[in-house]
Amino acid sequence: MKIDPEIFEELGVKDPEEAKRELAITKRFREVKKELKKDPENADLLIELGSLYMDGGNADDAIKELTAVVSKNKNNARAQKLLGTAYAMNNQEDEAIIALNKAAELCPDDAEIFFNLGGVYMLKDFFENAVRSFSKAIEIDPGDTLAYANLAAAYDQYGQLDEEINTLKKVLMFNPEDRELRSALSTAYFNSGNYDEALNSALCVVDLDDKDPQAYCNLGSCYSTKDMIDEAIGAFKKASELSPDYSLPHTNLGSLYATVGRIEKAIKEFKQAVSLNDHDALAWFNLYNCYKEVGRTEDGNDAYRRYEEIMKGQPQGGGDSGDAVNHNNIPGGVSQSGGYAGGGSMGESQPGTESAIS
Repeated sequence: MKIDPEIFEELGVKDPEEAKRELAITKRFREVKKELKKDPENADLLIELGSLYMDGGNADDAIKELTAVVSKNKNNARAQKLLGTAYAMNNQEDEAIIALNKAAELCPDDAEIFFNLGGVYMLKDFFENAVRSFSKAIEIDPGDTLAYANLAAAYDQYGQLDEEINTLKKVLMFNPEDRELRSALSTAYFNSGNYDEALNSALCVVDLDDKDPQAYCNLGSCYSTKDMIDEAIGAFKKASELSPDYSLPHTNLGSLYATVGRIEKAIKEFKQAVSLNDHDALAWFNLYNCYKEVGRTEDGNDAYRRYEEIMKGQPQGGGDSGDAVNHNNIPGGVSQSGGYAGGGSMGESQPGTESAIS
């Protein structure tokens, strides 16, 4: 039986496969440096050196080496491609766009170039351009499921829900048991007002992973829109059972109780939510409304004051400024992570770009 790599992280030790990979990179790096001493102008070796720097997370040195190659030959497609990716890893999106567009001009049949370009456009919030780039990547490589997933994310950000839904349905034909994509499809249906399909997809997510509290939050939100109150309450409570320190189920349940007139129960849930997450702006805002409804003016004013502090970016006691607030008081809402579908990464924390090595 093969050991799940995540177990090594939990144990606080390095995954042997990762250690083996790092050793191979180090070995090849030394070999390339040695060969360059004999042939310092060898473009292929310089490009490989740049890619090895990128593999090791050293974007600055990668950019230095690749820029030297490009300065001598602007029509070196691989150098431009890797340079663009290195710029993206280094948070230099404008430079990345220029280099990757040049690479695409030089090598228009390279799907990875367009995939990486789409990822950079996403980072710049150029969602229309991202849609075009991911679509081109799929045109070149129709089997690239990660490109489909990122295209769906681009459509989502661009507000084209029908196209997002169609794209997610296509990619799920390749990976029908992908929980994140199925959850994204539920969210897209929810946002488009198709609550029947949103519920069906949410149920699929729970079937795929019945230990995911977020899945139960989304399921509860779908039940709420269908006026299936008992089922919604059960889903939110299940989410709380699975993750007692998670504030969102309490915020969602409080919103549901408030909607059906159970104000005291709503207050209890909102108070629990803010005790778990003092920066839950939605919980504070709804707590203010509930206090106001039962005549607890002073408590309501305190809750609204805290809500205003969060919205003005004045955190109390440190931490983040909280989530965006939905004043419509829709029970729960389908939570969205804001990350790109598919989980691709550009460096350690920026999604949307594949590996630099081709």
